[in-house]
Amino acid sequence: MKKLKFILPLLAMLFSFSCEKDNNIPLNQQQVDGLTSNPFLDNFGSSITARFIGTVVNEDHTPISGVTITIGSSMAITDANGVFSVEEAIVYEKFAYVKATKNGFIEGSRTLVPTDGVNQVAIMLLDIDPIATVASGQALTFDLPGGVSVDLPADFETEYGYAYQGDVSVVIKHLNPDNESMSLQMPGALIAENASGDLRVLETYGMIAVELVGENGEDLTMADETFATISIPVPTNATSLPATIPLWYFDEVYGYWKEEGFANLEGNKYVGEVSHFSFWNCDAPFASLEFCVTLQDENGNPLSNNYVQLQRTVTSWNSYSGGYTDQNGLVCGLIPADEALTLTVQDYGCVTNDYIETIGSYSEDTNMTIIIPETTALTTNLLGVFNDCNGDAATNGYVQLFYNNVSSIIPITDGQLDLIIDYCTTDTSFSAQFFDVTNGQSTDAVTGNFTTVTTDLGTQLSCTDLSDSDADGVLDLNEDLNGNNDLEDDDTDQDGIPDYLDTDDDGDGIETIDEDYDNDGNPMNEDSDGDQIPDYLDAQDVIVFNSEIYATNCDASNAQYDLTETYGVIYPNTDFSYFETQADAEASINAIINTSIYTNSSLLEVLFVVTTNTITNQSAIGQLDLLGLEFIDSDQDGIADCDEISGLDNGFGTCSPNGNITDPNNADSDGDGVDDCAESNSGTDPNDPLDF
Repeated sequence: MKKLKFILPLLAMLFSFSCEKDNNIPLNQQQVDGLTSNPFLDNFGSSITARFIGTVVNEDHTPISGVTITIGSSMAITDANGVFSVEEAIVYEKFAYVKATKNGFIEGSRTLVPTDGVNQVAIMLLDIDPIATVASGQALTFDLPGGVSVDLPADFETEYGYAYQGDVSVVIKHLNPDNESMSLQMPGALIAENASGDLRVLETYGMIAVELVGENGEDLTMADETFATISIPVPTNATSLPATIPLWYFDEVYGYWKEEGFANLEGNKYVGEVSHFSFWNCDAPFASLEFCVTLQDENGNPLSNNYVQLQRTVTSWNSYSGGYTDQNGLVCGLIPADEALTLTVQDYGCVTNDYIETIGSYSEDTNMTIIIPETTALTTNLLGVFNDCNGDAATNGYVQLFYNNVSSIIPITDGQLDLIIDYCTTDTSFSAQFFDVTNGQSTDAVTGNFTTVTTDLGTQLSCTDLSDSDADGVLDLNEDLNGNNDLEDDDTDQDGIPDYLDTDDDGDGIETIDEDYDNDGNPMNEDSDGDQIPDYLDAQDVIVFNSEIYATNCDASNAQYDLTETYGVIYPNTDFSYFETQADAEASINAIINTSIYTNSSLLEVLFVVTTNTITNQSAIGQLDLLGLEFIDSDQDGIADCDEISGLDNGFGTCSPNGNITDPNNADSDGDGVDDCAESNSGTDPNDPLDF
């Protein structure tokens, strides 16, 4: 069984995953989502009900909780593992459109050919972090590392067609075929409608996503009859590049790509004009056919949950498509007609142990079986029984299986796990844990080593509560802060609402789920101000900087200060601004410019400092007390440092330097055996070793 890489179509092979038949009955021939006016959808057959399970991760491959999943009219929310489950969704026979949305991310999606089993999906959401914020009314060019560029016009509109004036946050993402994660990042699959309305599969040379966001979070677009120029670098190893290539945009309503315009090859980039923003794609189109392949071992056992990837044999760069085999070892989808293909079963049993075979070409729909010989991999029949906490068979859940350094999600629909998997002889260890989606509970984790023939996990009860009553990203069991097993008496902000029911636990006006600043689905690991209190429980996620500071020079009438001195303390994610009056600090005007050498010519006793958390954007006002010259005597010779440096008696020490400038770090500057204070008082020269 293969790992949870979930690399999905780049050549638009809508491979599907199916396991454990559940005998879904087709509904009447209504169109899905009420989209009956689009004749292109006739390519995908009638409506059926299908079952789905999937995982949503961020750009660091970390699972994201709290993501809203929409499939037709059905909805679900990802759990703490980033996993969702939809038991019945109305989709097309040959096309299911799965959308994933969460604040802080560009909308993600996946399309696939559904089966009558459990269809497995994976989506990577892209952060919506802007690369720049600009004022409307000026045309600008934005360049990204790697060669992507976007020339934006000056005028913008809201989604309702009204002219927009104000700041515009610009988000640009490059989806690069050289990146193995691209198939997770891109929306849908590379299924397309060309300019003539025909169904095509695509081979990508690169994509970008552009989002324009107004000051109040408005979705913006370019003004009518204006255009942007986009430049997309070609893949590193791409060869035989066409001089002109069609441009395609992703239709977020229907879930497939549409042809609109073209791009020209200029150097190593495709350059074209677009009139609106979405995901844009430089792709070569191909006529398609249906293709199914069944994987078996030498004993005729089906090899389920193996990732099968295909790419045109003549393609020299990373542009493959693929999917996971079902419980019968079967995976199906669309491939380009009349093209030789390279089939790869990636990491078969062991990491880097790929099975590779050349197949095709095919001019008609094809169904074939491939026997994979034994190599360094062994197989085992993984068995297990999973019940809910009442002892009844779990019907809506999954096993999270970890081995070979990767996680896999195995759907459970009837309480039974009965699966042939391949594993590596040099690494037989595993861990497995069952999650009951219906009841929000889990079993304990089971660890062990795979054994040949069978590996039995036994019978497991899922009784650990994984509820999140307020849907804030923190499980109820983690809201019991005092550990007394009573959720009702944990109320961080003392607003009368227990934390497990409070969407803003610390009462700072920011929802707990929105204090997950790294977008990993877990607010509990956020401590942006470094005070050892998680942000979601910390009403003030920024330090109040109150301190005293001495002058760095020795002129009391013209004292100078290093305002950035923090006595060796490092404050993470914090910016400092300094002001001479509290009114200026509150208005954020007239900030002190030279903060490392500030001359206190007005003889002020206090300055005001504004600290800003660069993660949360929260601010607070503190103060610096200006203490004047420092009464320090580093060498303990009785003459204060400032007096030794200046030769003047400022009254700081017990001795007068009497005009002598001496070393403040050496009690006997001339080394004659008599300290500087004694020599100064006796009239001898503390800098002359012969005068004592």
